[in-house]
Amino acid sequence: MNETMIRQLAEQYGEDIVALRRQLHRCPELGREEHQTAAFIRAELDKLGIPWRAVGATGTLATLEATKEGGSTVVLRSDIDALPVEEETGLDFASQIPDMMHACGHDCHIAMLLGAAKILVAVPERVNTVRFLFQPAEECGAGALDMIEGGVLDGADTVYGAHIWPDVPRGKIAIPDGPVMAGGDSFVIRVTGLGGHGSQPERCKNPIPVVTAITDQIHQIKALCVRGDEPLAVTVGYIQCGTAKNVIPDSGELGGTIRWFSRETRELVMHKICTIAENCAALYGVEAEVTFSPISGSVNNHADCARQAREALSALYGEEKVISHIPVSMSSEDFAFYGEHVPTVFAWIGCLKDGAAYGLHNPHFDPDESVLPAGSALHACYGLNFRKA
Repeated sequence: MNETMIRQLAEQYGEDIVALRRQLHRCPELGREEHQTAAFIRAELDKLGIPWRAVGATGTLATLEATKEGGSTVVLRSDIDALPVEEETGLDFASQIPDMMHACGHDCHIAMLLGAAKILVAVPERVNTVRFLFQPAEECGAGALDMIEGGVLDGADTVYGAHIWPDVPRGKIAIPDGPVMAGGDSFVIRVTGLGGHGSQPERCKNPIPVVTAITDQIHQIKALCVRGDEPLAVTVGYIQCGTAKNVIPDSGELGGTIRWFSRETRELVMHKICTIAENCAALYGVEAEVTFSPISGSVNNHADCARQAREALSALYGEEKVISHIPVSMSSEDFAFYGEHVPTVFAWIGCLKDGAAYGLHNPHFDPDESVLPAGSALHACYGLNFRKA
């Protein structure tokens, strides 16, 4: 059976997959700057004899054609960028680049997808054409749009993606139906007043109390304006006001994010933020300008795709490895953009070591590499066995 072959090949290539991850971990690159990472990926594809083409400066799309007719075209996607984080793991393969780290596991994602490519090359009969998409700039929130513009979805029937995830028990993989990750928008509010000497506040229009008042009221939106069972996160992430103790600044700024699943709730929150900024500014006699920038829509698993992915995982490793229900994540992922064009499925791969306390985006993040071969196997099995309805 295909599943038995795939599982055996994943075990056979397990050390190679881990070695790939470690090589990538040493040399992280930020979004839209992944030139060495792209060169590494393309060299590995050349070794496998899989043709590829560049998509933009650092994206790569490789295609393994079917050996039999009548199948589908399946896209398997990995993100490839790192974060501006100074690594503190102490690992012997830690990042060699100052202030950069694969703290979100994208090195693991690349290794799993290259492992899946190696597995599928070894399968003699393939009814599906499989595309391997190595996408840059996920952390920037725009890499998927660049790939779509580059034609990676032309003729595709489905896209599969996965993320190593500390909140899922190690050794298990969560593949729920429906909502998986929140849609997101960022906002910036700039308050303009009139600065002056700290001893003469009556001659000034101090933006600082306005910024703090806006911040306080924004953090009350969910509790006061939205149903308690509605998944929503509204967060102010930074405040910038002033440079000296005895100087009232001319202006101040705050910024944050909205994470949502309902577009109606999204519009409500945006309206409330604008109203809060306007009213607080009027109260203190200053000006407030609100700017919103979209991050992505929400990630939603297509029911049939999720079912097929769960069945593939069950056939590989047994039903006990499958989690079909999990709380939604309030994080956002530009994988959502693929789902606006074709049916998609996104899986969570449990990765936390025993006793580990550090999650994603932390300088100490150190996932359990033993889960990577199973991740490769599931990529390969979905790519090989997917059938469109």
